[in-house]
Amino acid sequence: MNQKCPLCGAESNRQSVKSPKVYGGSAEQKFWQCGQCDVIYLFPVTSEEEDLKFYENEFDKWMVKRSGDDTWTDPAIQFSKMQKRELPLRLPWLEKYAQPGRRVVEIGSSSGFMLAVLKEWGCDCTGIEVSPSYADYARKLGLKTYSRWEEMPEVERGNYDLLLHYYVLEHMSRPLEFLADCLKHISTGGKMLFEVPNGNDPLISLYKIPAFNDFYWWRAHHWYFTPKSLGYLLDQLGRPYEIHPGQRYDLSNHINWMLTGKPGGMGKYSHIFSPETEKSYAEDLKRNWACDYLIAVITK
Repeated sequence: MNQKCPLCGAESNRQSVKSPKVYGGSAEQKFWQCGQCDVIYLFPVTSEEEDLKFYENEFDKWMVKRSGDDTWTDPAIQFSKMQKRELPLRLPWLEKYAQPGRRVVEIGSSSGFMLAVLKEWGCDCTGIEVSPSYADYARKLGLKTYSRWEEMPEVERGNYDLLLHYYVLEHMSRPLEFLADCLKHISTGGKMLFEVPNGNDPLISLYKIPAFNDFYWWRAHHWYFTPKSLGYLLDQLGRPYEIHPGQRYDLSNHINWMLTGKPGGMGKYSHIFSPETEKSYAEDLKRNWACDYLIAVITK
């Protein structure tokens, strides 16, 4: 590849193939890693038009195929399952920043499973979701939801106390521009809170499972960030920030990948491993940044 790093501009001799296979991608696509800033990126990239069509019409179908469960078959099912799966991880962070009366906007709000809780807390909530079926479901729950910023009344577009996006940044072709635009909609002293997959996921960085490698790097993502590369990106914003480690998948899931080479298995061995063992395992992974996601908090 005769191309510089698309994030830091490092020369082509600092670029190497991270994965020659891209799940759902074309034969010529690969994931590359920069030896200077550490970012992992898709090349050749998909166009913005291709991406928009994918998210409007195909994303949920791909998620069903990829995950092997029914979470993404229907917005109501997704709402219920994601509240059970994600809220325990996210609520400790949200409780710090989403007090009653705060204005909150979530980009990629999906079925509204997060905003519904924040609305119950007394927050003034708004969602942005490109999938028509998921946006419609959220509206039926009484959640203000738009497909893009431009649809939103101009009076509502700024001065948010908290801007959220979960697993969105890695889908953006121009991540720095995306984050800078997000900051425009936040009030002074407000926060941006988001999560991204960690390029140092333990199933790759520790256990090096071939089947997971073929599964993990997929065409919907333009980027995978490590703590180093995410820090490099956030430095460009010139705003105070924090990066924290997070671990979503449990020991049972990791054993299942080792035994079967397939996703699934959450809680499968919960009759063997105590909650204390699971917590200790997750904390060990996080302490070494060999965890499966990263949490960032930016202050404007």
